[in-house]
Amino acid sequence: MTDLLSTLTRRASAEADPGRPLTVTSAVAGAVSAGSVLLVCMALGLAGWFAADAGRYGDTRDAIRVGADAWLLGHGAHLALPSATVTVVPLGLAVLCGYVTYRLACWVGATSAVDDLRGVLTGATVLSGVYSLVAVVTAVLASHHQAEPGLGRAFVGGFVLSFLAGAAGIARGAGRGGLVRSALPGWASVVATGAFAVLLLMLAAGAVLVTAALLLDIGAAATVLSRLHTDGPGGLMYTLVGIAFVPNAVLLAGAYLLGPGFMVGTGTLVSPTVVVLGPVPAFPLLAALPGDGPTPWWTTGLLAVPVLLAAVAARLAVRRARVDRYDAAAALGLGSGVAGALLFTMVVLLAGGAAGPGRMADVGAFPLQTLLAGAVALGAGGLVGGVLACWRVRRAAAGDPSDGASTEQSRAD
Repeated sequence: MTDLLSTLTRRASAEADPGRPLTVTSAVAGAVSAGSVLLVCMALGLAGWFAADAGRYGDTRDAIRVGADAWLLGHGAHLALPSATVTVVPLGLAVLCGYVTYRLACWVGATSAVDDLRGVLTGATVLSGVYSLVAVVTAVLASHHQAEPGLGRAFVGGFVLSFLAGAAGIARGAGRGGLVRSALPGWASVVATGAFAVLLLMLAAGAVLVTAALLLDIGAAATVLSRLHTDGPGGLMYTLVGIAFVPNAVLLAGAYLLGPGFMVGTGTLVSPTVVVLGPVPAFPLLAALPGDGPTPWWTTGLLAVPVLLAAVAARLAVRRARVDRYDAAAALGLGSGVAGALLFTMVVLLAGGAAGPGRMADVGAFPLQTLLAGAVALGAGGLVGGVLACWRVRRAAAGDPSDGASTEQSRAD
């Protein structure tokens, strides 16, 4: 009885307490999420400065500015240098910023009163407003005639990243994660689920390909690192920089699996059918690239991987919705694959850009070719997966009357 009374008391007090003000917690989360990762980047800049020359050249302000510029690059702010404009985004750093923002946004949702979608959007707007303000101030303070970050892109990149991560985190923390899904029609929910499944499976396949390529050429990567004449701290800094670009490599590997491939410099091509590279920078991660010339016969078979992945994703999405009409299942599967191709192409666009002067001004996938190849391969796989899912649902319904009743109820809904 005492436990029951205490439970009821805690529940009543929780219902009576509206929680902390949403705008205040959102503003705090925006400042902390931006400032925490920014401080880490500046600290790493200082550590790299000491590791490189023991502080003999430059001063601490230069090292801090390098860390701030790296943080701004992670948000898509272009960095104008005397010899080139760097536009490639270290997606590993962007993912870290998004994750920290998401976790703090979960705290906002759990401790503040968020009753509906409007509350989620309000909190995300306040959070991203403070976050982007920190990005703009950082861009102004870090601006230098030798390295000038783009002010407008710093604001837009910081706002978009923090808004998306913040909205997802606030909704999750407040237990309102199903608001968007419930607002979608049934068919749109199935297509969206299948498209996100396609994206995740393509990322997983790209990660497997990059890992396998690095393991096969681990000796070449070690040789590149040794030729840079780095000591322990310097090697660690190169490793951290390489990790920051691993998501870029994963996305480009996904474009490789679709067929069009990608370029690592002007006039280069890395695809399952042909590789044209030439000299590449001495960067350990680039050791995973294949050699110049015709490719082995088996690499052409990798083109079947996206088709199979789309079939698996569409089968899961359509079967979960218990669609028992072949025409509807085929349309939903096809839509999942094509939407997944569009989503993957949009994400692949973030992986490229200018990485330096000269040839390195062109790095990344081919957007139009990637979209067309993805629509064909992923759409075909999605169509097959949708039909297979429908066949499985119909077979289960024919063998189990209770399954049939639940299927009819699902169709009625």
